[in-house]
Amino acid sequence: MKKVLNKIRNFYRKYKKIINTALRIIISTGLITYLVISQFKDFKTISGTLKDLNILFLLLSFSTHIYGIWITAYRWQTLLKTQNVNLSILSLTSSTLIGQFFNNFLPTSIGGDVYRAYDVVKKSDFPMSSSISVIVVERLSGIIASAVFAAAALFLGFTAIGGKSIIIPIVIFLAVSIIIFFLILNPNIFGLNKVAKKIKFLEKILSRLRNVYNTFLTFKKYKWTLVKVIFYSLTLQFAVIINYWLASKALGIPLDLTAFIFIVPVVSIIAMLPISLGGIGVREGSLVFLMVSLGAQNAKAAMCSLLLFAMLLIIGIAGGLIYAIRPFLAKKEKERLI
Repeated sequence: MKKVLNKIRNFYRKYKKIINTALRIIISTGLITYLVISQFKDFKTISGTLKDLNILFLLLSFSTHIYGIWITAYRWQTLLKTQNVNLSILSLTSSTLIGQFFNNFLPTSIGGDVYRAYDVVKKSDFPMSSSISVIVVERLSGIIASAVFAAAALFLGFTAIGGKSIIIPIVIFLAVSIIIFFLILNPNIFGLNKVAKKIKFLEKILSRLRNVYNTFLTFKKYKWTLVKVIFYSLTLQFAVIINYWLASKALGIPLDLTAFIFIVPVVSIIAMLPISLGGIGVREGSLVFLMVSLGAQNAKAAMCSLLLFAMLLIIGIAGGLIYAIRPFLAKKEKERLI
């Protein structure tokens, strides 16, 4: 029995990445398939749900992605400037779109972030560790924005999911987000550096992450920039809320904007769980559950989640096309300069 277990362990260690990726693909595919089968009885149900689809609202919903991509690139540029890295909005926008492609088609939602960090390194002399640090700060600003909107939802009266209170989890999430923000402003605020030096394995980790740590330290000088970045993240989160709300309006779902101030942060937090391919399936399932809990019809809520998923796929495919043609454009540019 032990030999069999050892063989299984060795096999898993050897093919860990492949196995984990396969499992996430299966989970995502299974969740989307279950969503369709459980919410739509037959093709007539699907066609009936789409019969009165308001195309104008759907197009307006999709257009929020344009702002989302631009503000993400601008937020990224703002942080990079603090590190004396100057790249154009156009360049960072194309990287953001390609990152979206990797986010949708890689095992976790960090695949696109790794690409974006690497892309900056290719275009400048910026160290990879520092580039990743900038992305981490950018991501944290987004998490803080989600926490702020989640807290705002509490004041709007959205305090429970399926009869269970969510006040404590949201308050804890907001508190943790604020603590993380202050740690970025001052990494030594809790004396973590001194503690790490006294513990051997933490000291080893700290030495390996020295460049990351030093990059975080530099943000202490740019408090106002961090405030602006969080503001950009708040507007980005609000654009996502508008995106969801307009998609629901396109299907005639009777939920107002305030409902999505509650729904979107919760869905965003749940989608961060690293159990599926880029959050696919988990995001859509949680969205349907929340919308139905607030009064939406099952079929319409499911169709709304699938339409929003389709929008992300379109953005991802656009990023994939840019990724495919980039080498040819770079080659032509080199030939032009020679």
